Parts: sequence; structure tokens; C-alpha cells
Amino acid sequence: ICFSWKMGKKSRVKTQKSGIGATATVSPKEMLNLINELLQKCSSPPPGPGKEWEEYVQIRSLVEKIRKKQKGLSVVFDGKRDDYFPELIKWATENGASTEGFEIANFEEEGFGLKATREIKAEELFLWVPRKLLMTVESAKNSVLGSLYSQDRILQAMGNITLAFHLLCERANPNSFWLPYIQTLPSEYDTPLYFEEDEVQYLQSTQAIHDVFSQYKNTARQYAYFYKVIQVSILNV
Repeated sequence: ICFSWKMGKKSRVKTQKSGIGATATVSPKEMLNLINELLQKCSSPPPGPGKEWEEYVQIRSLVEKIRKKQKGLSVVFDGKRDDYFPELIKWATENGASTEGFEIANFEEEGFGLKATREIKAEELFLWVPRKLLMTVESAKNSVLGSLYSQDRILQAMGNITLAFHLLCERANPNSFWLPYIQTLPSEYDTPLYFEEDEVQYLQSTQAIHDVFSQYKNTARQYAYFYKVIQVSILNV
């Protein structure tokens, strides 16, 4: 499991383990030490008033160390996400989704969305997607995650975490049924989780900063927890 919130860009599924950007092999013990340190830091009680920024910087520093050691290990795709839109439409059509009466268009600042190509009447059903095309908790339970899901209470209690794992597993599978969809997902998002440290500083003294700190800390804690869970699972295979 790789600490990478920014999904890459490559046309055929591949894990980069060599070449530009790849790092030397990191020992499992070294990684586990960093993970334990991160988990301990993220599981500590909330800091006192005025100490939130200091804690955020410390957690971020550990995260960056982990990301640096894992650089070059992410599954990436060639090209841009819109290169795969035709494949997405073809896949959706072949599996029973409606794909007529609209097209995928770039709405500048709003990003990609659906643009009508004909007049759509009020109350008209013009778009439907069969359930088999959806990535759900149920499909996750029926995937390679099934065994882990049945044993881990956090996965059972938090559907969003289960779906995130489901996406990562399918993204790494070159034969995934959902690959035409996964290849069109954004490579990054305009949320504070993706902000650089200096960008987060601009949010200080605002009401949003506490939510930013909390989201970053919780995400890092979940990553560290599941890194250890996965390592134990691999050792028990």
C-alpha cells in the first residue's frame, strides 16, 4: 500500500519501480518504524491551544518522509484522463448504461461534466447506470478485500474507507472490470488535503483551519493503521 493521494497518469496499468523518480529499496523495518511513529503521533490527544500548527507540521513531515521513500511505486496511467473518455462511454454502453443525448465536456473552471446534445424534457429519464457498473461496499466485499473486510471492524464501520481500498485494489489490477472508469478519474483534487504547507498557512486564523488539521491527521492515522494491517495480512498468507 503506497502513501499517494495524488493519482498518477499512465495508459496501461503499471507500477513504477525503476527509472526516473524511483528510489532505492527501503527496508521493511525502516518503513515500519516510520509508520509506527506516524500512528503514535496521529493517535495522541488533541494538542493544546496554539499547538495545532506545530502538530500538523510534525505529522506532515512524517508523511513526506514516507512518500519520499515510496516514490516511484504508484500505479500510474499514460496521458490525460480525457484520453480515456471514449473507452468509458464504450464500456458504459456495452454494460447497459444510457449514453445518448449528452456528451462529456470541459466546463472550464467547473471541470468535466455532461453536456446535453438534444432537448431534454422536464421529468424525462435520460441517464441511467446499471448497479453492476457501480463500485460499492457490496462489490468490495466480493473482491479480494472480502477476507480483510470480514475481519476488520473499521472497514465494516466506515464504508468510505472500504471504497477507498476497493478503488486502490482495482486500480492495481490491469484486468479490473472498472478500469475504463478508473482511468478517467482526476489525478488530484482542489481540497486542503492536497494543499502544500504554505497554502495551508493561508487558512490559519480562519474557521476552516481546524477541519483541515483534523482531516489531515485522521487520514494519516487511517493510512498508518491500515499499513500495519496489510503487513500483518501479508505475513499471515
